[in-house]
Amino acid sequence: MKFSAILAFVTPVIALAGNGRITTPRDEKVNYDGYQVYRVSTANAPPNQLARLRSFPSIDLQGSVEVAIPPSEVVLLKSLGVLDDAQLLDDDLGRAIRAESEAEKKPGLTKRGELPDLSWFGSYHAYDDHVQYWRDLHAAFPDNSEWLDVGASYEGRNIIGLRLWGGADTGTKPVVLWHSTVHAREWITTMTVEYLTYQLIDGYKSGDQNVTAFFDAYDFYIVPFHNPDGFVYSQTTNRLWRKNRQSRSNTTCVGTDGNRNWNFQWDYPLEDGSVSADPCSETFRGAAPGDTLENVVLSALSRELAATATNSTGGGGIRLFIDWHSYSQLILLPWGFSCEPDVLPRNLQAQRDVGAGYAATIAATSGETYEVGPSCEILYYSTGSARDFHHGALNATYSWSVELRPKSGGSGGSGFILAPEFILPTAEEHWEGIKYVLGVVGK
Repeated sequence: MKFSAILAFVTPVIALAGNGRITTPRDEKVNYDGYQVYRVSTANAPPNQLARLRSFPSIDLQGSVEVAIPPSEVVLLKSLGVLDDAQLLDDDLGRAIRAESEAEKKPGLTKRGELPDLSWFGSYHAYDDHVQYWRDLHAAFPDNSEWLDVGASYEGRNIIGLRLWGGADTGTKPVVLWHSTVHAREWITTMTVEYLTYQLIDGYKSGDQNVTAFFDAYDFYIVPFHNPDGFVYSQTTNRLWRKNRQSRSNTTCVGTDGNRNWNFQWDYPLEDGSVSADPCSETFRGAAPGDTLENVVLSALSRELAATATNSTGGGGIRLFIDWHSYSQLILLPWGFSCEPDVLPRNLQAQRDVGAGYAATIAATSGETYEVGPSCEILYYSTGSARDFHHGALNATYSWSVELRPKSGGSGGSGFILAPEFILPTAEEHWEGIKYVLGVVGK
């Protein structure tokens, strides 16, 4: 189906910049020199200690939290015994960030109408360069791609996307939908989705039989930046920024977690989970389900794609949805909100089987291991996720969150700061895995 623009008019009560973009508060650039990254077990940690640790840049993993602690706080926490049994993963986060940005940046572009070359994947890139990269991909595949302006972010940036198809554009094929960069600091997700898209286009243009079969079976919709505002902020101001940049009344805290804001089980009661009603929390879910501008326009696109199951002869709705994240090397299935046996998805075993094949293909390719299972089972409880929304509200057959490299902080960098030399290996292993997935989910 051709994407039809859906406009959502929202009037935030803040000033507009001269270019029409919304202005949000800007801080001085955060300096992470001397920050130390620790893994702390959550098994026996007192709640007040965990709350203090989670007030710093952190990520919850199963049974532990990995946290970047400023130098002055390291001294204090050590004196209180909080870090007695903690594992030091990186003794200077600032050094890792500098190394990440020092890799030589190459444009990867040859001539207009030709695919960029693989040198692009040797370094990370500025947001505007990413947008140009997607325009180059579109220009290299003009007869079988459509540029998508899905809608505007909170600060007025276009949420861009690309639609790919093969053969006749019937608009009735099942949909493969990918999102990345919902969490601003997860730069490897952007690069990986760019590589997968590159390989799809290159494979089709070169006549690869497997890729041609994928294009015969599916229409691809790829949204590389769910959260462009946060991504830019992570590049200019705070490398570990997670949320979007939306301001709200009655609080000085900025940002909503776009992966806690989807309108499915948004307010499901959790005794303990990775979601918060506190605007200052990194997992702030918003004031109401789907109330971020980014989620308004992205959910409109997803609903339109899902409707092909009933509105188009032979249409298949959303066959595969993947929301790309980092880090911890997990293939997360529904649900995040509940693991009750009578609530879990009816096709959970089929999702487990395909996910296991995906993980096995990656292991055979690179030796890297990925764990597979419902998020509530192998990571943590959460509500309002894109994964749960697309399966529960839109009936996407396979709906996953994929957590990319590294396995943990200290392996290949400091968690979200994955060294540039691991960009291509990460992307390559997932291309092999995705080829397996695309070959089986249509059967």
